[in-house]
Amino acid sequence: MKKRMLKLPIAPASFFAMTLGLAETGNALRFAQETWGGSKLWGELLEGLAVLSFLWWGLLYANKWINHRYAARQEWNDPVQSSFIALIPESILLLAVAIMPYHTTFTHVLFWAGSVLNLLLAAVRLSGMWRSPRSLTQVTPSLFLTYTASVLVNALVAGLIGYREYGWMVFGIGVISWIILDSVIFHQLATGGLDAKMRNFMGIYMAPGAIVLVAYQVLSGQSSDFVTYGLAGYTLFLLFSLALSYKWLREQPFAPGYWAYTFGVATAAQGLLLMVKHGATPSLTAVAGIVLVVSIVVTLSVALGAAYLLVAKKYYPPVAVSKT
Repeated sequence: MKKRMLKLPIAPASFFAMTLGLAETGNALRFAQETWGGSKLWGELLEGLAVLSFLWWGLLYANKWINHRYAARQEWNDPVQSSFIALIPESILLLAVAIMPYHTTFTHVLFWAGSVLNLLLAAVRLSGMWRSPRSLTQVTPSLFLTYTASVLVNALVAGLIGYREYGWMVFGIGVISWIILDSVIFHQLATGGLDAKMRNFMGIYMAPGAIVLVAYQVLSGQSSDFVTYGLAGYTLFLLFSLALSYKWLREQPFAPGYWAYTFGVATAAQGLLLMVKHGATPSLTAVAGIVLVVSIVVTLSVALGAAYLLVAKKYYPPVAVSKT
């Protein structure tokens, strides 16, 4: 009698967005606990779930390259979907933050592994983008992932761990890439729009501003200068604009890609909480509290929706016919 082998599902690299959303919401709750007190349980719980989700998606991604190499190569060569591969080193960087209170040495090992992989991937992708033209429909906010968002997280984590000079250098890469790419992406959004199936990419669009808000404070030690307030204003402006676009965004049916919304909102909450921690005013405290609540609601809503898709066996994409 033959044993039935367990067949693992094939998951795109974009599913690592769950790890980012859980970890960053956990970080926001950690910041809230440090600022206002309260239980550490919920933040640590989300960090633990982020670690578990990374192990699961990492297993599926490795399995894809081993047993479904055609699908893995297709993703690597796709002008849009390949951007999400940057979520892997970014997840490793966030795992370094997750375990920071528990194991210093492993934190540094994870950081350097994620940091080097992040910059190497960005350099390889940038050199490839020069050589391979893309159509206008392939110019989407997902471009931020490889050259901007993940690189800025790299800088942020470097500052948290203590590599401040290195962090500033990486910060420069991320910020300059953000300024350049934002003009290109915004032009395409304003003139060509965004297909309904990609509307969740707008969660990516708001992320760089929020990450810069946190990274700048961590690296500079400044939470009350004009730069911080300017970045906070821009972050809130984008967040409010997305809220006003809710009906347009919801034209895309719920899908695992909705995790893209969780990271940016949670990072915005962190940036505001850092400002409160180092110079609280009643109005700033209120705004930070509201954004934190919104972040928790968004993450819980997406988590519940994801749980429903898993139970209904609709979470994973259908398996394509494998080719060699």
